[in-house]
Amino acid sequence: MLSLSVHIYPTDHQRICLETLSNEHRLLYNRLLEAAKAGADFKELLELHKQFRKENNLTIQSHVAQMTCHTLIESIKSFYTLKKRDSTARFPHRFKSWKQFQTIRYHWNGGGGGFKFDDENTVSLTLDRKHRVTFRLPDYVKAKGCGPQSVKQLTVRRDDVKNCYVFSFVYQEEPKNLSGSFDKDKFLSIDLGISQIATAFSNSVQNFSIQNSRFKKVERRKEHVQSLRDKKKKGSRRHKKLTKTHQRLCRKLSDKNKDFQHKVSKKIVDHCTANDIGTMIVGDIKTKKLPKGSRSTVGLNKSTQNQGTLSRFKTFLSYKAKNAGMDFHLVNESYTSQLNCLTGQRSLSSDLSVREVEISEGVKIDRDLNAATNIAKRVMGEWFTHTQNLMDYLSGFEKMYVDNSSVMRPIVGV
Repeated sequence: MLSLSVHIYPTDHQRICLETLSNEHRLLYNRLLEAAKAGADFKELLELHKQFRKENNLTIQSHVAQMTCHTLIESIKSFYTLKKRDSTARFPHRFKSWKQFQTIRYHWNGGGGGFKFDDENTVSLTLDRKHRVTFRLPDYVKAKGCGPQSVKQLTVRRDDVKNCYVFSFVYQEEPKNLSGSFDKDKFLSIDLGISQIATAFSNSVQNFSIQNSRFKKVERRKEHVQSLRDKKKKGSRRHKKLTKTHQRLCRKLSDKNKDFQHKVSKKIVDHCTANDIGTMIVGDIKTKKLPKGSRSTVGLNKSTQNQGTLSRFKTFLSYKAKNAGMDFHLVNESYTSQLNCLTGQRSLSSDLSVREVEISEGVKIDRDLNAATNIAKRVMGEWFTHTQNLMDYLSGFEKMYVDNSSVMRPIVGV
C-alpha cells in the first residue's frame, strides 16, 4: 500500500460542504465518546452510531459514519495496549468543539464508500442521496497510479497552517517484479540505529552503513521559537503567531525526516535488486521499550520517541522490498549486540559508547555490523561452513553513507 496526500484549496461552496460533513461527524464522535466513558462496549458503540444517525437525521452515509465509530474504537484499543506498559496513559477524553475539524475517513468498498472518481482528474464526495461535491485533482495523481482500480481509502482533514484541506489516498501499487527471479539464497540483513540509521551485512555484496541525518538547523530554530512562545501569555496575539510558526517548523522537520527515509529505503532496495539479492532481514527494534531499559538509554527519548522514526523506516523497507519481489523478514533483535557473531556467546558489552567490539583475538569490527550478522543468522541459520568463511565477509567491511540528496559514497578504512 502507498499513500498520496493532495492539498485542496476549495471554493466557498466546497468549504461549506466539507465543514458541514465534519460537523456531523463531530457530533457523532462526541456522542460515542460519551457512551464509551459511561462504560459502553464496542458492540454497543456500533449499534449506537446507527441509532444516533437516524434520530438526528444526519446526511452522512452509514458506512462513513461507521468509519468514525471505528476511529474511536481504534483509539480506545490503543489506550488499553499502551496502559499495559505505561501507567500514565490516558483514555481518549477530549470532546471535539465546533472549531475543530473532525477527520473524515472513506473506505472505497467497491466504489460505494461515499466517494468516487467521476473522471480522470476529479473526485466527488457524497452529501446525500441526490447531491455530491466535486473536487479537481492534480494531474500527478493519475500519473502515480491512484485511481478507481487501485484506491482503497480516502482521508479528509484540514490543514490550519496552510489554510487548505488535505485529501490522503491509500492505494495499491502493482508489484514491479512478479516473476520472483531474485536469488533467495542471497540476503541482506540490517541493524537499525540512531547515529547509523542502517548497518547492513550481506553474503553477496560489500557491507555498508548509512549515517542518519538530524537536520539540526531546523531543530534549533524550532526549539528557539518554542522557547519564545513559552514566555508569552497564552491566547495573546504574539503567542498565536509563534504557535503557527512552531507548527510550520514541526511540519517542515517531519517532512524532511520522512523524505530522507524514503530516499534511504529506496536506495537500499535498489542496491539489492541491482545485485540479485532476494532476501531482506531487518531487526525488529521496539522503540517504545528503549528508554525503559538501562540508564544508558534513558536519554534517548528525543531520538527514539519524538523524532526517531525507526518504526516508520521499517515500514518503508517492508513495502518497498515486497513490491520489488523480495522476501522480507522481521527478526527479534534481543541481545544481538551482546552476542559474539563468531562464537555465539553473550560476552560483549552493551554500553552504547563502545562502538567497536573484539570478536576474536586482534579482530575488531563495528558493533552494529556484529548485530547485523547475528540478525542474519537467526533467519538463515548456520550458513557458514567454518569461521574463516565468516571472516572473509567481515574483512572487506567498508562504510558508506547517504547525504540529504541520497547519494551513496563509500568511505574506506574502518
